[in-house]
Amino acid sequence: MKIIPQNTENLLWNKLYNEYKFTPKIHGQFEWIKIPIENKTYHKDTPWSDEQEHLINSFLEELVSDKMYAFDWQHDCFTFSPKEYIPCDYEYYDTNRKCTVYFPTYYPNGDYHLFFDSDWKYGIFGNPWKKEIIVMGKNLIKKFESNKTNLNIN
Repeated sequence: MKIIPQNTENLLWNKLYNEYKFTPKIHGQFEWIKIPIENKTYHKDTPWSDEQEHLINSFLEELVSDKMYAFDWQHDCFTFSPKEYIPCDYEYYDTNRKCTVYFPTYYPNGDYHLFFDSDWKYGIFGNPWKKEIIVMGKNLIKKFESNKTNLNIN
């Protein structure tokens, strides 16, 4: 896991804004993102448990061959591998910047959390105000569908 350089982060945000029509808002009924490939929307009122986070990570570990991106709107964004073990609510103090750095969870706990692989085949996009999770990619959707009870989603 490492923080994405600003120039790379800007390119990826531009793709999210332009191709995915990412429109961050916090109030009202609105379409906040348009996923251009197969996707499915789920609702979940509470954050994932540690076990659920690990289950979701296992899906990504199986499906994604390389790196992924973890975007936390208005916060640091990362590149990581699902094969890394990153505990839930992971944080560390960055002595160079003199601030605490937080790695986002798969559930959007207070801000938009966007996870996607480097090929843009799979992704998990979360909106905390709508309590909505959008899963991108046929095989990842299948994994969510077969684990709806374990993930407590509808």
